[in-house]
Amino acid sequence: MLIIQEKIAEKIHKHLELLGMKTEMLSPLSVIGPSEGASTMGAMQVDRSSIDYVDIVRRKVVEESSFAPGGLNGLGITEYTAWKLRFFLKIPPTISLGPLNIGTLTKVLKGRFHSKVEDFVWSGYGKLTTLPPGIVNDDVIAILNSDSELRNLMMKSLLKEKVITISTYSHKVDIEQTGEKQSLARLIISSDWKPEKSLFIDEYVLQTYERIATDVKGAIQKLRYVLENY
Repeated sequence: MLIIQEKIAEKIHKHLELLGMKTEMLSPLSVIGPSEGASTMGAMQVDRSSIDYVDIVRRKVVEESSFAPGGLNGLGITEYTAWKLRFFLKIPPTISLGPLNIGTLTKVLKGRFHSKVEDFVWSGYGKLTTLPPGIVNDDVIAILNSDSELRNLMMKSLLKEKVITISTYSHKVDIEQTGEKQSLARLIISSDWKPEKSLFIDEYVLQTYERIATDVKGAIQKLRYVLENY
């Protein structure tokens, strides 16, 4: 397992470096805990970016199917691994955030040879606070929708990523495991589960995640006084 972990993590590290993202590999004990039923295969700290950490997660999927020749567990059962990248954002501990949790719903126009994203919308709880609507400008969905450059990037990247989610995060492991320097990672921007080869994102997808991170952090900074006192 350790050999596999080092192999995929190092490949992703080198790939992101080629795309212009400066990263530093973190030791296994410094990795932020994975979601339930999944395991972390490596993590990186990011320099000079609105994204602070990148985490590589793998999970085993076992599904029933009507016909599955060659299935590892017999006829009708398929077993495979799914992967995703998680991008963590550090937020100061003095700031209180509401239960932000949004994701994309994407309409894909199928073509004979090529498909394209026809449109998409953000759905979910998109407020940074729990205050009634209209009191402060805390609507993350509205802020993201107003960014025309981000929309152009997402129209290019969602065909591959399928779903992008943004949510608050609370540590699932003790601080002794995560390392003190990661205790401020409180927001996640994440891709959908995908095959291993799809982890090697292109420049448009990386720019999409960095633009989202910049917009979200900018919104938090503008509301810092409110978020520290409401």
